[in-house]
Amino acid sequence: MPGHLVANGAEDPAPCPIGQALPHFFSKLDHWQKEFGSPMLIALSGGGDSMALCRMASQWAKITGAPLYVASIDHGLRPNSATDSAQAIAWARALGLSGEVVRLDDRPAHGGLQAWARQARYQALASVARRVSAKMILVGHTWDDQVETVCWRLARQSGLDGLAGMAELAINPFAQIEAPNLLGRPLLGLKRADLRAWLIYEGQDWLEDESNQNLDFARIRTRKLVQEMAAQGVDLERIVRLAAIADALRSAQEHASWDLLTRCKLTPVEAGWQLNAASLSEGEPVVIERALGWLIYSLTQTERAPEAEKLGRLVEGLMANPAQPRTLGGVRVARKGDKFFFELAPARRGQLAVQSPTRQSQYARLLGISRQPHEFVTQ
Repeated sequence: MPGHLVANGAEDPAPCPIGQALPHFFSKLDHWQKEFGSPMLIALSGGGDSMALCRMASQWAKITGAPLYVASIDHGLRPNSATDSAQAIAWARALGLSGEVVRLDDRPAHGGLQAWARQARYQALASVARRVSAKMILVGHTWDDQVETVCWRLARQSGLDGLAGMAELAINPFAQIEAPNLLGRPLLGLKRADLRAWLIYEGQDWLEDESNQNLDFARIRTRKLVQEMAAQGVDLERIVRLAAIADALRSAQEHASWDLLTRCKLTPVEAGWQLNAASLSEGEPVVIERALGWLIYSLTQTERAPEAEKLGRLVEGLMANPAQPRTLGGVRVARKGDKFFFELAPARRGQLAVQSPTRQSQYARLLGISRQPHEFVTQ
């Protein structure tokens, strides 16, 4: 066995909280299966978190008869990565699940390995999901990952969306528009230590990744910082509660923004959108800002919507002088009669023209950024 393999521990370990959490976990998978269908795809690295996810999901599958498929992504970044991925799939098969290893070879020659690994991993998972007809990819993010995420974003002075942390149900941003899928995080309320205690109780081995000790990685430095905060008596549960509050506020704002676009009779036009100007002006400024940010994002190839400060200036300008066309993020906003029109602005001198979005991609990006998961995967 690899030297970094963690054995199954004590011969007679005590029960742990995960056993009590299993009914809620099963109920969550029941709901997602009913909403998004079968099969589900499990992302399995072989680490403690994903191995716990795989074992818990396999127990649910035995009870319900629901199909599951497992994929282990080998990034090829460590000498033993191929062996680890093969071991992870072997454990999954021992649990009665089918699966495969996907090897990634097109890594960048210089820098950016972590960003590349994340994007390439979710692209590879999306490809497997498409092949096995899965709308849902289960990933093993935990309570601890949520704390680390929020602390990282606090340090970077993130806004409401950042402070909300990871959502339990999210859209895979790297899936192809023709085959959208979702990321499900059923372990987000469970702690890493409890999951490992449960694995020991179950007699299940798992792998430890040596890179989890590498302080060259920002996520590992954040993890160490969180551990130091806990050692100093900081109540980490408060950070999770902060994330929950921010998530509730974000969700309320998103629903209000979607309702506003519906009231404005949002309609696609040639390479853009049109909506009712009078109805738009009736919205709260912060809701208008988010809605307009979505529309701009949906027409471009950027990674995120414009910053809140810039959107605020756009809304102020449109409300003060609606006859004056304005441009933000490469999108021109102009009022014609009782309608606002959003369309790609002409390229500036020396700039390459942005390719006009297709109707499908336009809708897909809007549904994705506005977090309309059911519509996103069933459009």
